[in-house]
Amino acid sequence: MLRVEQRFMIKDLYRRGVTISEIARATGHDRKTIRAALSAPVSSAPRQRKARGSKLDAFAPYLEKRMAEGVLNCNKLLAEIRAQGYQGGRSLVKSFVQPYRQARRQEATVRFETEPGEQAQVDWGCFGLIDHHGQRRRLYAFVMTLAWSRAMYVEFTVSADSAWWLRCHVHAFHYFGGVPREVLHDNLKTAVLERDAEGHVHWNPRYLDFADYYGFTPKACKPYRAQTKGKVESGVRYLRINFWPGLHFTDLADLNGQCRDWLDLTANLRVHGTTGEVPFTRLPLEPLQSLMGKPDYDTDLVSFRQASKDCCVSYAGNYYSVPAQYARKTLQLRETEQGQLVFLDAQRTEIARHPLLYGHNQRSIEPKHYEALRQSSQPTRPLARQLPPPANASALPSAPEVEARPLSWYDQLVEVAV
Repeated sequence: MLRVEQRFMIKDLYRRGVTISEIARATGHDRKTIRAALSAPVSSAPRQRKARGSKLDAFAPYLEKRMAEGVLNCNKLLAEIRAQGYQGGRSLVKSFVQPYRQARRQEATVRFETEPGEQAQVDWGCFGLIDHHGQRRRLYAFVMTLAWSRAMYVEFTVSADSAWWLRCHVHAFHYFGGVPREVLHDNLKTAVLERDAEGHVHWNPRYLDFADYYGFTPKACKPYRAQTKGKVESGVRYLRINFWPGLHFTDLADLNGQCRDWLDLTANLRVHGTTGEVPFTRLPLEPLQSLMGKPDYDTDLVSFRQASKDCCVSYAGNYYSVPAQYARKTLQLRETEQGQLVFLDAQRTEIARHPLLYGHNQRSIEPKHYEALRQSSQPTRPLARQLPPPANASALPSAPEVEARPLSWYDQLVEVAV
């Protein structure tokens, strides 16, 4: 079979006027082969192979539906279709998803810039696990980025609940020296309870109260439009790439200390790739709302518990003592940011305070809480009453005289009776 180059050479010689016989002698092929090469195209189309079925074909409609919803994580999609009976490998799923990812990356977007002091963007990042007070806990990073200056604040926590959501906001406001007019974030349950069918946001009441206290407007991204807060997502990626690799730390406090140094000496002192300026140079030009003279918002976790008859209150799997007079009474508990558990009575007066315990079935007992019980349990004996001697002892009658008999006399009486 002639190669492409040979067929081209034969056609080229024939176009120049060389006869078929001369071409046959020059190439060593017979004239039939030369005529066939002249009548055929230089590059013949490859044979069409019969399409083979793929193990993924039956799951393609489901994958297309999930990708339209914004799910492009191959591991997540693989787990979902395996639950439906897929028996193929991850490579097929990856090859199926790849064109959709490329199409998404090629979509044109418009960079949205805000005015100074107008907006901060907030996001959580997950950074694996950490040993915290003897327990294996999930590690989160709270990241807030000011949209104009690109100044960023980062704090690592072992909880992303409503209390730490608010506390990290307060810490970020103090770090920046003020409050922006708007805070943009995802539809977290700590901020957004739900969106109705018309897309209206139903806010978490405590978060709305927090926003009102500090004077900013909360704003939630539309579902599956996370690129709306692209500035803070870039900050999370920068944290993972620049700060996290090769990091060594002893505990959560050490981790946050190292992170604060990184913020002050690296992240906020670099020349930002988009603005071309240093975030800390731009930060003083942001007209943030002042915090001067404003007490921090109360971020304590508040709950109510009934004390048992043994003067203990159960909280998060551990037990704490209260004064004996509050046994079987309902008390208010406040878990503070400093790790203290404060107990209040019905008049909101503090009656006990304990350091928060970690683990389960541990007890924090204050002996003085049981002093009243110990005092009431001691038996009280009446004192012997001492009567004064009579004024005239001679006037009293004399005691009767009793005859003293031997015991044998009583034995004789028993024999007579028998």
